[in-house]
Amino acid sequence: MKNLKKQKILWVDDEIHLLRPHILFLENKGYEVLTATNGVDALELIRKEYLHAVLLDEMMDGLDGLAVLEKIKNLRPTLPVIMITKNEEESLMEDAIGRKISDYLTKPINPSQILLVLKKNLDGLDITREIQAQQYMSTFAEMNDRINENKSSLRHWARIHTDLCRWEIEFDENPREDLKNILNNQISEANYRFEKQVIDNYESWINGDADLPLSHQMMDSYVLPYLKEKQKVLLLVIDCMRLDQWLMLSPIIYQRFDAELHHQVSILPTATPYSRNALFAGDHPESIHKKFPDLYSDPDSEESMNRYERDLLEDYLLKRGVSGSVSHKFLKIIQPQQGDQIATHFSDYSGTRFLTFVVNFVDILAHRRSESDILQEIVPNETSYRRIVRNWFENSYLLTILEKAAEQNYTVVVTSDHGSRKVSRGSLVKADKETTTSVRYKVGRNLKVSDKHALYLRDPERFHLPSPQVFTNYIFARSDYFFLYPNNIRKFEKIYPDTFQHGGISMHEMILPVAVLHSRT
Repeated sequence: MKNLKKQKILWVDDEIHLLRPHILFLENKGYEVLTATNGVDALELIRKEYLHAVLLDEMMDGLDGLAVLEKIKNLRPTLPVIMITKNEEESLMEDAIGRKISDYLTKPINPSQILLVLKKNLDGLDITREIQAQQYMSTFAEMNDRINENKSSLRHWARIHTDLCRWEIEFDENPREDLKNILNNQISEANYRFEKQVIDNYESWINGDADLPLSHQMMDSYVLPYLKEKQKVLLLVIDCMRLDQWLMLSPIIYQRFDAELHHQVSILPTATPYSRNALFAGDHPESIHKKFPDLYSDPDSEESMNRYERDLLEDYLLKRGVSGSVSHKFLKIIQPQQGDQIATHFSDYSGTRFLTFVVNFVDILAHRRSESDILQEIVPNETSYRRIVRNWFENSYLLTILEKAAEQNYTVVVTSDHGSRKVSRGSLVKADKETTTSVRYKVGRNLKVSDKHALYLRDPERFHLPSPQVFTNYIFARSDYFFLYPNNIRKFEKIYPDTFQHGGISMHEMILPVAVLHSRT
């Protein structure tokens, strides 16, 4: 990669005259090379000149390389310094790394090594962006073909969604606005095609004709086999966590665990009272409603509609014939203090074969963001949403819990109950006063909405959903729509655009990660 402006390098070595061929090589490659034979002269040049990097010999008369390095970091903390030495002792390398050396070369060195280390430290980001752009554009046509294949396979769509999420994260790390716009258009097209598959095929999927587990099949597919093998299992359900968020934080996990990434698909509505109840029960909401007739009596209260989760899970273990042999603990973590307490006293659970923790942070963040101007500034877009989830995870009790679970030989299954998506456009719904206030789905009677904006379900039994009252209908938002009532339209048109909501149809809401983690020890 050619630089439009010469980059200025300072090479500090008390035998600089012996390095003339190397200096000429760098000058021929477009670098301007200044030289110094001692630390004092080098520091004076650093004060006077704007430099892009320093090549620093470790063994010099007077101030040695490490002493000069420390003074350079005081003068110019961000200036890249590459140390060159004959000394191969590990302690010296660690000392240099501890003092924030940018790179390290051992003598004898050849010109190509120096060129490589300079490119890495000075042009690495530009080179990465250029190669990344080439890679994305080389896969663009193939991805479009996959999106347009018109396949009903959920596994097919999970692969597409995973690949698109990975590209989103790539462009988060190395922004290219032109390519990011192309990617966003590709994601919109993929969501449109996926949405059509959901409308055409969801009824057959929910009746058993799906090639990926839906919410009510997750336990059978990814948890029950380990319980039957008499392994200790920690099931971690992170409410509202999306696949892209898991991919963003997974490198932290992979440093500590061997991990397998699988997928499950949230049932409709993509909302906690339906998808998480189904997950724990291993059954449809319609069947759950028959067992607990009062559960869906107030469809506007998510908290009350999830009050039987522990019972649903205990009943599941009983039906699968493992309750007698499996000791079980179920905990919801809403406040960070609860998580800290569990992390501190995790050894208290060491004798429990099956632990289930529900973590609410991501869901709380999504809901609070729509109510808080400050949070909307902190989390203005998808990129910042992914980053804040990663930052939370990296500094939360959750990482400690996972590490302690690994020490105690738990197989850890991490998943979500549903995702979310950013909404932009309002869609008018006509309904009576008994209709739910949810933003991306509604339950009520005689609902009226444009079929371009929503999937209308007149008969809930088709999707194995409960009917809390006679003539219950459901609607599920398509694309980036949210629902509006005729009254207070202007109020809600100001509140909901650019907020993260769930309940409707999209890849981000429906296609979810299931990560199975095994300790490396």
